[in-house]
Amino acid sequence: MESGPSKISEAIAGWLIPPACREEVLGDMRERRQRSGPYLLEAAQLIPCVIYSRICRTTDAVVALAEAVSMYTAFVMAAWWLDRAALLDERGFVRLAIPPAIFLAATILADAYSNPKRRWRLKPLFGPMLGFALAYAVQPVLEQWALPASVLAWGSGISLLLVSTLRLAFPPIADQPRAANAPAFWQKLEFAPLPFWLKGALFPTAIMLVVILYLLKK
Repeated sequence: MESGPSKISEAIAGWLIPPACREEVLGDMRERRQRSGPYLLEAAQLIPCVIYSRICRTTDAVVALAEAVSMYTAFVMAAWWLDRAALLDERGFVRLAIPPAIFLAATILADAYSNPKRRWRLKPLFGPMLGFALAYAVQPVLEQWALPASVLAWGSGISLLLVSTLRLAFPPIADQPRAANAPAFWQKLEFAPLPFWLKGALFPTAIMLVVILYLLKK
C-alpha cells in the first residue's frame, strides 16, 4: 500500500510552490499522507492561492502601477516616433499594451518566486530582463497583434531602463511584516543621495541597454 505521495508528485508540487514558503506548504501536505492522485489534486487547488498570497507580500501596488504606466508610455512614444500607422490602427493601443503586460507579469512572478535567502545587489533587474526576453519570444505567436520590430526594440529598451531604475530605487518588499494600517514601503522612503552601489548598478544597466538596442537595430 502506498503510504504517501510519490517523490515525483512532491517534486512537481515543490517546483511550482514559491521557495519562500515551499518547505512549510510541502510539510503540511505531506502530513496528510495522501496518495499521488489526491495529493496532486490538492496541490492544484492550493498552489494558486499560495502564489497569490506571495504576490501580495512581494508586490507594492503603487510601484507596480508606476512601472506599468512608464512602460506603456514608452511604447506609445516609440510608436509615435517610429511607426504612427501602428499607433493609429484600430488595434494599436491594445497591441502596444501587450509587451508592458508581459513585462509586468514577469517581474511580479519573478518577485513572488524569488528566494529571500539569496541576496545580491542586481537581483531586482532579473524580473525586467525576464520580461524583456518573454516579450520577444511571444512576438511570432501574436501574428497580427505583433508590433513592428523598431517599435518593439525601442519601446522594450526604454521600458527596461525605466523599470530597472524604479526597481533599484524601490526594491521589492519580500517578507517585510507590516501592520494593518502601516504605510507602504515606498511611503516610508526619504529622498537621499544615491548610494555608491546603486550608482554603480545604473551604469552597467545603461551600457546593457545601449548594446541591446544596437544589436536589435542591425
